[in-house]
Amino acid sequence: MTTTHGGVNEIDYGAMIRALNQVHYAGETSFYSMAPLRRCEERLYHKLSVGTRILDVGCGAGRLTRAITRLGGSIVGVDINEAALAAARAGSPNGTFVHGSMSALPLPARSFDQVWCLRFSFNALATETERLETLSELWRVCAPGGTVLVETFNWHYAGRFWLVRIANILDLWARAARWHGQGRTGSQPLPARDIIYLANKASAASPGFAHLTTARELYLLTAACGIRKHATVTSEDGVLSTPSPSLRGRHRRYSMWLVLRKPPE
Repeated sequence: MTTTHGGVNEIDYGAMIRALNQVHYAGETSFYSMAPLRRCEERLYHKLSVGTRILDVGCGAGRLTRAITRLGGSIVGVDINEAALAAARAGSPNGTFVHGSMSALPLPARSFDQVWCLRFSFNALATETERLETLSELWRVCAPGGTVLVETFNWHYAGRFWLVRIANILDLWARAARWHGQGRTGSQPLPARDIIYLANKASAASPGFAHLTTARELYLLTAACGIRKHATVTSEDGVLSTPSPSLRGRHRRYSMWLVLRKPPE
């Protein structure tokens, strides 16, 4: 049976979303070319040993890669968006940037001690197949004894006065109502946790796509990849703890962090 998304098959749906996101992220390069490290990223970096090999997956315009390169860190950025990579290379001539998809990384296995997919790049993946392929790839390029970190938007985030949660639920109802009102003909609504959002980083940027995840979904994805026993879903604070406290149920923070710790040989 062919999986469908919004009335089209999974392959076509993925291609449609990738095309949308290519334009969206290209339009946000002016913001990410200048944005600094976040406090949590600074803390992550300064916890590492000298010489730790870092991979920045979904590096975009090079915000993270540029900053860590300037701090003297060993880091490689990889992204599929050529316009974003051009901005990254212009802003960090000494940086190392690779063109490639996170679901098929053009990099050797076991080559990085820290594999980071931060700032919600994982949520840009439109289909379950892409999400599974990406987790498998992040795990593949991680060296024994290393760590994979994936930061994701949280479907259960409530927002101030529960306004975000209410808006998401109303959007689901509105999609269903429109489809039923059309006699269930034409394109189906987008899948429940897939959203199209207005860009807020650069005024000229086009809308973007995000698949909002849950802790349960992240655990199920890791189970399907055969790496569930190495996985913990935690909060931003938890990711800096060892061991990281595990999240279950309906975590309410804006973001969740999937932590995958690869055993040493």
